Amino acid sequence: MPRRSTPCLAALAVVVLPAAALAQSNQIAFELGGGLAYAPEYEGSEEYSSRPAFQGSLHSLSLGSLSLGGGDTTGFTIAPSFGYIGEREASDYARFRGMDDVDWTLEVGLKAKYSWDNAEVSAAVRKGFNGHEGVVADLAADAILRPDARTTIRVGPRMSFANEEYADTYFSVPNSAPNLATYSAEGGLKSVGAEISARRELTDIWSIEGTLGYDRLMNDFQDSPVTESEDQYKASVTLIRQFDWRF
Repeated sequence: MPRRSTPCLAALAVVVLPAAALAQSNQIAFELGGGLAYAPEYEGSEEYSSRPAFQGSLHSLSLGSLSLGGGDTTGFTIAPSFGYIGEREASDYARFRGMDDVDWTLEVGLKAKYSWDNAEVSAAVRKGFNGHEGVVADLAADAILRPDARTTIRVGPRMSFANEEYADTYFSVPNSAPNLATYSAEGGLKSVGAEISARRELTDIWSIEGTLGYDRLMNDFQDSPVTESEDQYKASVTLIRQFDWRF
């Protein structure tokens, strides 16, 4: 190759290499999981049923100079928080005759957490859309145990709050309901409880997780005629896949 082409190649490298680096600067890492859950048919119910279970979380996001998460797994992080509540049809329960149906709800918000090697505390706030239009907040604290390199166990207390709009949607009873006493629910502390989960990494991208939880409804959420049992249990098993997209 003629020597005079060397400066051209060098100039091309100067242009192409930064462009390639820029092309690789965008990245999103997250996980999605699906499985089976066993939980009350509705919040406050004493009847239980199985249903699909889904979960997901964002690990890191990099868009140009914007970066969220990633790096050290300890310290302070902020990430999106999502929740889903299935519909409650009054016609499915004789005791709810005369009450309105409640559509499914998607909850969207933010979660802040601080992590140490063997512990984590977090707080999440979400706004409901479609079914309830209220605001909910969750507080959690976990001790983290790692029996081996591929197993993580978390256990700790839980506390949930909901505003009046949420309480009114799910726990108030109108005077048009003949089978339940009229009741106007106020917001506040909704429940206290505990949760334990165990995750086993099957491969670098696949994991399986089992969770057991208990919540005790409090205040107006406990006293509402809608509530058959203030003690609420739940269990789930999910298969989880890690994703790491670069573009």
